[in-house]
Amino acid sequence: SFTHQFIPDRLLVSNCSSLENRGGLRRGWYNLFAMDEGTVLNNRYQLLERLGRGGMSDVFRARDLMLERNVAIKVLHEQYSNDESFQHRFRQEARAAANLSHPNIVTVHDFGFDQGQLFIVMEHIPGKDLKTLLRQRGRFTVEDAIPLMVQACAGIGYAHRAGLVHCDIKPHNMIVTPDARLKVTDFGIARALSTIMPDERADVVWGSPQYFSPEQAVGEAPSPA
Repeated sequence: SFTHQFIPDRLLVSNCSSLENRGGLRRGWYNLFAMDEGTVLNNRYQLLERLGRGGMSDVFRARDLMLERNVAIKVLHEQYSNDESFQHRFRQEARAAANLSHPNIVTVHDFGFDQGQLFIVMEHIPGKDLKTLLRQRGRFTVEDAIPLMVQACAGIGYAHRAGLVHCDIKPHNMIVTPDARLKVTDFGIARALSTIMPDERADVVWGSPQYFSPEQAVGEAPSPA
């Protein structure tokens, strides 16, 4: 039998027995939030403030002690960090994302592994994600929405031309600054997470149900627009 297990903003559809055998979601489920303010990762990045918490990761405002600048750090929860093959894939995708340079894409500075958890270091963007803005202000006017979508398409299109598909495009992954600049985030993490349990592609679907591409809905890899 199959179950639909909901994790905030994501959907996992999987055969129960295969999950139990791999232990990917169950092991360490109650130890998700070990990282906290004040922690220093790899003797360089000091976590200052938790900005968000999700089903797969925590986001912190942090301080790069070497370069003396603020950064944003996304720390993946332990159950996504303890698989060696996923660690390798995560590093590959983080390197690919770090090569993207575009005004509408959040820049990836670094990535690492410390205290049993993977993390990725990005530029810190003052602002809110588009989902939060929609909740706070409601529907955008056409005049306000079109410039934001033009910026989103510019960033995503640039990545597609570079051969990098996001795998989880949604308002949560678009940061809007107070002066209405939009940047797409999470390129490396979304692609890496989409590769979890590739041998069970027919049973497992990663992504956000409200924003699935047609190919993702049938368990296939997303493709460029």
